[in-house]
Amino acid sequence: MGHVTSVAPSPASAAAEVDVSVLIPVYENAGTLDELLDRLLTTLEPLHITFELVCVDDGSRDDSLAILERRAAADGRIRPFALARNFGSQAASCAACDQARGRRIVHIDADLENYPEDIPRLLAELDRGYDFACGYREDRQGAWLTRGLPSQLMNAYVRRHTGSDLRDVGCGLRALDARLVRDLAAEGEARRLMTPVLLRRARNVIQVPVRYRPKRGRGGHSFVSLLGIAVDYYMLTTRRPFLITGLVSGAALVCGVLTLVAGVGLPAVVITCAAFLGGLLSLLGEYAQRLYVLAQRMPFYELRDEGERDGDPPGDSA
Repeated sequence: MGHVTSVAPSPASAAAEVDVSVLIPVYENAGTLDELLDRLLTTLEPLHITFELVCVDDGSRDDSLAILERRAAADGRIRPFALARNFGSQAASCAACDQARGRRIVHIDADLENYPEDIPRLLAELDRGYDFACGYREDRQGAWLTRGLPSQLMNAYVRRHTGSDLRDVGCGLRALDARLVRDLAAEGEARRLMTPVLLRRARNVIQVPVRYRPKRGRGGHSFVSLLGIAVDYYMLTTRRPFLITGLVSGAALVCGVLTLVAGVGLPAVVITCAAFLGGLLSLLGEYAQRLYVLAQRMPFYELRDEGERDGDPPGDSA
């Protein structure tokens, strides 16, 4: 079994050879893989379409890859790939996108949190003319402080940044036109958080309620991992991420100078020095950010395709 270590598209994925490619990032899901694959096959076969199941193992230490290879040997529609080590779920999803050959893409996680039986509802929205059908989890459960609140804040930030009304950024079940995932390498580090990239590329977006059940066994983001995702998203999407720290440092510097004038003494000196150091670091960070943008070769602007200007969305969109 060869290793997929980059996101460069393979020649086989350049042409749309099947109707639907189902992308499945896998990480230590040996306990759910057989059931997931069986339910996907049972759901997709009655649709009378050609499909493939592109499974990318993200360096699992259990029997996930062995299960995928065994199932692939019995059914050629299952295409397993393996990353050389654990790169993270987003990297596995990008690798699956690069290997997909379908004209439509369905993404689903391997933990059975979402129901494979909801996939036809998403595909039906693509048939109606939408190019991005996002699932959102109904009756979602979990600890409010460590899971619910961080997710709500993340969703609010994404809505504000993208101008959409997407209510569930973290839902792993979605369907989209294959053109939205072409040439993801051009997005640079932004690929680490695919949802904002897809929202920016999509023209007609619809949200579809999907069923949900808590993840089995281990899984789910902890509060710390959610915080890390939020920081990544902020750093990758904010044009000037160090502007806020610079403003805070400037305000603290003013307060420090005023307290020095008032004769407070040592506390004023500490505040002033810390504020000055924070402002200096913010300037250095701003300079480093500009160098990073240049190194990533991010486009200064992007023209919309002429063919996409014709016609109105088929309905309310995000």
